[in-house]
Amino acid sequence: MNSAAIILALLFFTSAIMAIAMGIAWAQFGRRRHVLSWMIAYGISVVQWALNGAGLFFGSPFLIGMAALAIMTSATFTLIGVRQRAGRTVRWAGLLMVGIPCAIAGFHAALTKNAPLQGIAIPGYAGILMLSSALSLWPRGRRFSAPELAFFSLLLLFAVFEGCLVVSAALNWGGPREGMDSYRAIMALGLPSIYVGTCVSAVLVVAGDLAHELRRRMQRDVLTDALNRLGLEEAAVRAIANAKRHDRPLALVICDLDGFKVLNDSYGHIAGDAALRGFARLVTAAIRRGDIVGRLGGDEFGLLLVDSDSAAAADVMERIRAEIGCMILPQAPGAKLRASFGIADLHEDDECLDDMVARADSALYRAKKDGKDRISIWRAAA
Repeated sequence: MNSAAIILALLFFTSAIMAIAMGIAWAQFGRRRHVLSWMIAYGISVVQWALNGAGLFFGSPFLIGMAALAIMTSATFTLIGVRQRAGRTVRWAGLLMVGIPCAIAGFHAALTKNAPLQGIAIPGYAGILMLSSALSLWPRGRRFSAPELAFFSLLLLFAVFEGCLVVSAALNWGGPREGMDSYRAIMALGLPSIYVGTCVSAVLVVAGDLAHELRRRMQRDVLTDALNRLGLEEAAVRAIANAKRHDRPLALVICDLDGFKVLNDSYGHIAGDAALRGFARLVTAAIRRGDIVGRLGGDEFGLLLVDSDSAAAADVMERIRAEIGCMILPQAPGAKLRASFGIADLHEDDECLDDMVARADSALYRAKKDGKDRISIWRAAA
């Protein structure tokens, strides 16, 4: 068995394993579009390596040409998947503008056994798409995760590798067939490791996305999409540490819907759920991007306002309190929502959220006792 057959077998089985892995990930973990696109890309790669092997074994230019088209299609679906994952549109016009000429040139080159032309057209198209995939992977408004960085780096390396193939083929333009030996050497030495590395990093990206989604679900309240108690506590640890490190104020607000039990009893739980969702949306829209909203349980919510003392927090809550009265619930047309708020500042000896909750709860109790629909700030003298 020669080295070409060994390399093709490695690439064939690697692609088959990747197609199966992506298929399982798509079916079992949310049916994400980008995972489906990558499954298709690796499925096409299986066909591509089989066509390559058959073309070499039978000496068929037609099969080699079909393999070239399969390479281009697989690279296209790789880019489509990356852009789908990033939430970006697929620019079909650009893909067709570049892909159709390259496909015609590559297939014609295979039929006419023009190795330099084929070595320019197919790796050239694949290299452009690998570079585009790497750039599309770049995160917006956040840092790379470790799997993303690995995938990004290998896609760039893949693009450079394809560029080296294009340069090698171009240097042999018009020369004898033996002049393509350097091209075949680059292909044999670089393709297996780069291809396998890219496959592994793609699996890590999918696994990382799944882990991130699981963490998000563990920390999020299903009904309101605000943080749950666990998520709020974890966010509070970071917020408290950051406030102490930079000697900045931090305020905790605990808010409670007045008469929520009556609303549930009068109009049903559907109306109550709608009230909770509407209140969570209102609060989230009213605070700044760096502030934190969480649902502590029932109709009670906690807000951490960074770089804000209790007086500034009270101003924000007053706006929210006024807006709550304007909320309309289609499920409960006669209901009027009200809320009470208890506010506490961060103290030097506070270590976790519960230290602040005790004081904010005390302030909330006073607001309820004084007539509800009001704001109360915790004072040491009280």
